[in-house]
Order: sequence, then structure tokens, then C-alpha cells
Amino acid sequence: MANIDIRWTENHLENVLKKAVDDLSAERGSLMVKDMVTEEFYIKVAYSAKPEDKLKKEVIKNTRIKIGESIAGLVALTQKPLLINDMKDLKKQYPDINVQTDPTRYRSSLVVPIIDDGETIAIVNINNKIGGGKFIKENLDLAIMLAEYCGAALHLEQKHKELSLVNEVVREMNKTNDLASIYQMIVSHGVEILGCKGVSIMIVEKDKKNNMYLEVKESTDKSIIGQKRQLGEGVSGWVWKTGEPILIKTSKEGKTDRRFEIINKPGSFIVAPLNLRYQTPYALNVALTSKSTIGVLNFTHRIDGKAFTEAQLETIISYANLVAIAIEKAKFYGEIKTAYLSTVEALAAAIEAKDKYTRGHVENVVKYSLLIADELKLLDLEREDLHFAALLHDVGKIGIEEDILNKPGKLTPEQYEKIKRHIEEGENILKHTSFMDNARKMVRHHHERYDGKGYPDGLKGEEIPLCSRILAITDAYDVMMSDRVYRKSLGKKLALIELEKCAGSQFDENLVRVFLKLLTKEN
Repeated sequence: MANIDIRWTENHLENVLKKAVDDLSAERGSLMVKDMVTEEFYIKVAYSAKPEDKLKKEVIKNTRIKIGESIAGLVALTQKPLLINDMKDLKKQYPDINVQTDPTRYRSSLVVPIIDDGETIAIVNINNKIGGGKFIKENLDLAIMLAEYCGAALHLEQKHKELSLVNEVVREMNKTNDLASIYQMIVSHGVEILGCKGVSIMIVEKDKKNNMYLEVKESTDKSIIGQKRQLGEGVSGWVWKTGEPILIKTSKEGKTDRRFEIINKPGSFIVAPLNLRYQTPYALNVALTSKSTIGVLNFTHRIDGKAFTEAQLETIISYANLVAIAIEKAKFYGEIKTAYLSTVEALAAAIEAKDKYTRGHVENVVKYSLLIADELKLLDLEREDLHFAALLHDVGKIGIEEDILNKPGKLTPEQYEKIKRHIEEGENILKHTSFMDNARKMVRHHHERYDGKGYPDGLKGEEIPLCSRILAITDAYDVMMSDRVYRKSLGKKLALIELEKCAGSQFDENLVRVFLKLLTKEN
């Protein structure tokens, strides 16, 4: 997505304002923009032909004009441009106007409203002909053209802000494959994007008889989570059925629309479909195309009480399309993860079957590693990779003879080298699966030592991946706690003493401290 700097827009507006002031032979000009929360107008950009006459920062910062108040407020209210050469004439035309303008500073003015969707969103002010002259109608026409141009630039700025926020939201969603978290982000950020109070997401589900329905998965109104709609039922069901978005600006418009029945949708609202549209090329010049609605997004109650606009609908359609992709990606990832997890668990069981002294070892390493991951608040994806790595940390032992794995006495140097090679063997087994890239690196380095004396690469300190450092601790702890062919279990007390003794040399001292705290909690 294009990254347009908002400062560029402001600088551009100032340059346009400067040219207009110069072309009109005026002394100064300003662009006032409406604050949609307070509904007051503030100075966004200002220009003076005389540097000594430039508005002070405090004036720019503190100037706030209400609708109907002063000349700018009057133009915002009436939405009619003004050509002013005599303040007395203006007061005759509008006797109730409260003019706080200094007549010696503002002798003549062109004041033009910028209107969007029936609402005044900004005001252009051009003040004082140089040399004391008067503005004429041709000058007003030029100011109106300037206002239209500024309106387009402001619209571009607002659109960029909305799309930038959408971009940030989608980037945040891509950091996780947890659907519940994604649904929460969709709702919470939807509130920010449209400045509204009510947002909900509904997803198409199937019952046991394979009948489809819409279900509320997340909402700002927690009481409606779990509510269902059938195909074509209400506005949401209609949007699901047709795949078309709906914008209703007034409750009256909603009541008279015969396409659907409105259920609990007061005032203005937007309902957008979560559409998947893609085209995937396959071999033999065959392409798979798909268009499917997987759910809907609902938006109600703008914070400022106004109606949603066509521009906001456009933004939400873009948002909904990106959201649909994020949801489908997470679902697909979940399905793939489940399939891989089943395969990995079967492989881990096969490894344990070869070594009668390691029953339950993998299960324990997984449990302890994920406890540390949760304590460290690792990202979901990193936690998942650690889960796979813990399951497969000894996968390379599948190729080692059972008489070596189960040898009761001391290993010969040759046999120990074979045992050490299970690291590289494990990496070779995993390297053909891109899904396992991160887990593969964790497996490779879980026998490194913090002091650099480990294997296979002699990495030291934080050169060792964090999750490999976690595995080094949990693997060693469970080995010490287990009966082995060459010795009995050390027991928890001695195992903890050994961990503390090796902290800072074999193990990451900070991680040992975290693990010891977790083991204390277990008691």
C-alpha cells in the first residue's frame, strides 16, 4: 500500500494557499478544518505575504471557531461563500452575527466553505487586497476553485489515514493465527477506523446436518456474541446471500428499503461482506477461481451521531477484503497445523518406542517449554514453532541403533559421536518442510551451551536462539528427573540444584531463574 506522508499533504496545501494569495494579490490566507469530535474549526495551514505579519503559533493553536460563530462559523452554517469588502454591509445582511474580527486587520475577505456529503468540513479564508483594493467576483470564483482543490486534498489525507490504519491492523493480524485474537482485532480496530460505537463480525458456520448459518463471533456488545442468522435473514443474512455491501444513512431509509428486514439496526449503519476473491494458477494451464462470502462485518452508531458516508463504505470494503484473507489464512494454517501436529506426534511416539527409558520425555519437554513460553509472553507463531521443536528435538535418534540408545554402560567415544550426530540427522529430516524452518533451527541448537562449549556450532550466549535455550533447560531437567539405563532419577531437589549450578555456563541464567519460579508455582 502506498505510504503517503501526511506532512506532504500539509506542505502541498500551504503551497497552494500561497499561490492563491499571491495570484489574488492578497496579504494572507488560511485553511480551517473541522474537528469531528468537538465540531469546532481550527487552523490547519496559514500563509502571509508579509513575514512580519505571519500568524503566531499560539494564535494558530488556540483559534477555535464554532458553527454559526464569527464569519467563518457563519459560512460553515450557511454553506454559502462570502465576498466581503465592507463589514458594515455584512452586519446589515446578518444582524445577529457575532463578529470578533479586528476590522483594521481584516478589511476585506473571501470566505469559502468546503462541503463533503452535505457537511462543511473546512473553510478557506483569503484576506485583504494589497494596497487597500477590493475583491471582485472573479476573485471569489478563483477562491471557490481553490476550496474545491483543498477539499480533494483533505479527502485524500483522510482516505490515507483510514487506509494506513487498515494496513497497520492487517499487519498486526498477520502476526498471529489465533482466530479469537483476530476477531477481537477486527472489532476493536473497526471502531477506530470508522469512529463508531458498534462493530461486530459474523462468520459462516455449519451445524451437524451441514446446514450453514451466520454466527456473531465478536462484538463491542458482548451480549450478542453467539447470535445466529439464516441465509437471507435480516440485513446481515441479505449481505451474506448477495455478497453485496449495504449503507443505510437514516432509519427512515432503512425502514423503506424492501430488500430486507432490519433487525436491531437503529439509525445509520454499514454491513459489508467478507468476500474471498482469488485466482490460483495450476499446472497444465488450469486456473482455480473462487468467489465466496465467509461472513459479514456490521458497523453502527457513529460517535459524532452523523450518518456513515460513501467514502467510509469504500474504506470498509477494502478492510473487509483484507480481513477475509487474514481469517482464511488463519483457518488454513490451523488445519495444516493440526495435520502436521498429528504427524509429528506419531513420529515422536516412534522415537520413544525405540528408547524404552524415554517414555513421556517428549511430553514433559513440551509441557515445560510451553510454560516458559507463556511466562515470557512469546508471540503465538514463536510458541507454535517451539511446540513443534519440543516434539521433535530428538527426531534424529530415529536413525541411531537401539543398542546404543539403550546401552547400560558408558558409551565409547565413537558411540558418543553417533549420539551427537542426532542433531544433524534431525535437521536433515526437517529441512525439506518449509513449515518447519523455525522449529528446525531450534532443534539444531538445543545442545549448544551458554558458554560456547556445546555442539554442533559452538554458539555462545544470545547467539543461541531463545527457544533453543529454553529447550536446553527443559530437556536437561526432564533427563535428570527420569530413570535412565545408566542411572536412576536424580529427584527434583538434586535436579534443581544442578540447574542452578549450571546457570550461566551450560544454561541461560535468566531462563533458569524463570523456570525455577515456574517449578516453585507447580508445588
